[in-house]
Amino acid sequence: MIEIYFVRHGQASFGQPAYDRLSAVGERQAELLGRHFYKNGTRFDAVYSGALRRHVQTATIAMNQMNGNGSRNLIIDADFNEFDSSDQMMNRLFTVIQEDPALSDQMKQIQTDHGAIGRIFDIAEKTDMMPVDDAARNRLAQQFRERIAGAIDNLVRKEGDSRKVAVFTSGGPTAVALRQTLETTREQTIRLGWELRNTSITVLRYDRERLWLVLFNCVAHLESQNDPNLITYI
Repeated sequence: MIEIYFVRHGQASFGQPAYDRLSAVGERQAELLGRHFYKNGTRFDAVYSGALRRHVQTATIAMNQMNGNGSRNLIIDADFNEFDSSDQMMNRLFTVIQEDPALSDQMKQIQTDHGAIGRIFDIAEKTDMMPVDDAARNRLAQQFRERIAGAIDNLVRKEGDSRKVAVFTSGGPTAVALRQTLETTREQTIRLGWELRNTSITVLRYDRERLWLVLFNCVAHLESQNDPNLITYI
C-alpha cells in the first residue's frame, strides 16, 4: 500500500505576462501548507514535483517549513505537468484580456467565483487559443490521461509498499488521477479540476492494484487562518 498526496500548486500569476510563478498569496499558501504538515507530524518518504516553476516553488517553500531542506531532495518529474494547451492558453491570456471586455469582466469575479475559470476557457476557445476540433481535443486529452497514468504507475513501481509520497502538481493531473479512481466522465473530471483550490490536498491510496480516494480538496491549513482571501482557485 502507498499513499499519494496530490498537492495543487499555490496561486499563480494568472492574467499576468508570466503566469508560471507564484503570487505573493501563493507563496503564503505554500508556507502555511508546510507548517500544517509539520505541526500535524506528516512526513513524506519521497517528494515529487512537476517541472513547472509554480510546482517547484510550492514544493520548495512547503518543504522548507517542514525540514529546512527546500528542494534538496525534490524529485522533478515533468510527467506531472499540467495539460500542455492549458498552460499555453494561460500564458497568452494577458494580451487577450486587454482586448476582450468579456474576459476582463470574468477576471473581476475569478477570486470569488470559481465558475469564472470555466467561462474564461469557454471564451478563450472562441479566440483560437485552444483547439476547438473535437477529434484534436479528444486526442490531446487521451494523451494527457495516458501521461498521468504512466507517471503514477512509475511512482508506484519506484517507491514500493508502505510509503507516503507527496506530488506537487496542478489541478489537471489531480483531476485525471481522480478520474482513474472514481471512473468519472470527461465532463465530471473537468468540473472536479475547477473545484480544486490552491495548495489543496487530495490523498489517494494505491492498494490491490488500484487507486482509492482518501481525502479530496482539503485546505484546512488555509481555513484555519480565517482569511477568505487565501481561498483561491487559480
